[in-house]
Amino acid sequence: MTTLELPTEIGRDVLEARLARVRGWMADAGVDVLAVYGGPANLGSRTTTAGYVRYLTGWMTSGIPAMVVVPLDGRPRVLTMGPHDTRAFETRAGWFGDVVRAGQVARYPEELRAAITGAGTVATVGWGEMAGPLYAAALEAVEGRPVLDGEPALDELRLRRDPAEIAMHRIGAQISDAMVAAAMEQSVATGMTGARLMAEVEHAGRERGAGTPTTWLAIGERPVTTYMEMMETAPAIGPQDRVQLGTSLTYQGYFAQSLRIGVRGTPSARLREYADILIDIQDAALSVMRPGAKLHEVSDAIENAIDAHCPFTRDTDPFRFQSCHGLGLNYVEPGMARDLNARRDRTLDPAGVAMAEGMVVEVHPNFTVPELGHVCAGDMALVTATGAEWLTTFPRGLYQL
Repeated sequence: MTTLELPTEIGRDVLEARLARVRGWMADAGVDVLAVYGGPANLGSRTTTAGYVRYLTGWMTSGIPAMVVVPLDGRPRVLTMGPHDTRAFETRAGWFGDVVRAGQVARYPEELRAAITGAGTVATVGWGEMAGPLYAAALEAVEGRPVLDGEPALDELRLRRDPAEIAMHRIGAQISDAMVAAAMEQSVATGMTGARLMAEVEHAGRERGAGTPTTWLAIGERPVTTYMEMMETAPAIGPQDRVQLGTSLTYQGYFAQSLRIGVRGTPSARLREYADILIDIQDAALSVMRPGAKLHEVSDAIENAIDAHCPFTRDTDPFRFQSCHGLGLNYVEPGMARDLNARRDRTLDPAGVAMAEGMVVEVHPNFTVPELGHVCAGDMALVTATGAEWLTTFPRGLYQL
């Protein structure tokens, strides 16, 4: 396994270039103020908005939401709630603009109104994730002004990836590899339980600098689903059990993920066969990843290969989740979400997103085989100038425990 690189962060030059591009879009679209809401980053994959704030400022706090107000001209503002998030933004993102402690919901209309004084059109981002009282307060602040949805524009801008962002994903991939290695090594420890194993895996991520490191575990001879909570995990690992897991983490806000199957005892010929099939499916997806090709081709390559080997359809499979998704400052990068969705509206494909160098896709085919239960594999793939490469490097296929 490769040695972890030294921690890095997104540079000021990259962040300032982003802000300039955002303001360029604002000028073209006739937007006077961009008002962005971000949910707490420690929600991990369960927030779709924390990435918007981090994209603009280079930082997002863990447990407290924030708002960012960007005028077409003049100094931006970050609206915080309490002393800890205020200090964090001042320390990590003070370059961006004024950090204003707005306090609780009652003061948000006042501070937001002050930030958009004299503005005409306001573009909003992330407001659909606001709590009800905060949303009502925000609507009060923009009452009487033209309002448009700015999310599609920011989603498209986020698809332009800087090499510094890829460095974050590479480090995240290394941490994910280390978390998987911890799972495989610790699963054979005497008396190991599912809950302890989950804690060991997540600890392996945290001690290497990961944000929100989590894992799901499925332990048994024929696991049928993925278990996300400690209380759900198996009390013991049997002599013929499989240990299936998926990692999820962020590094400097950028997501990483991988999925693996470990097996105790002697794996059946059928399980070995399907482990090879999963690798073939992943490689089929990698083979279509190249700049200029349509992003939906990745999803189609995976889904068509699954259909050739799985006795269930996507609708009848007892348990199957999304087979791929874009990774970025979101677990599911919003600008890539439609095209990588197996249930997308295919009439929109001709106008769909084209792959570009620097895009990162999580390729995790998964499906049910009656005599085996749920099977899966997952790796991060990076689109390069000439094709694609895997970022996660833990050995693929069955891992003998």
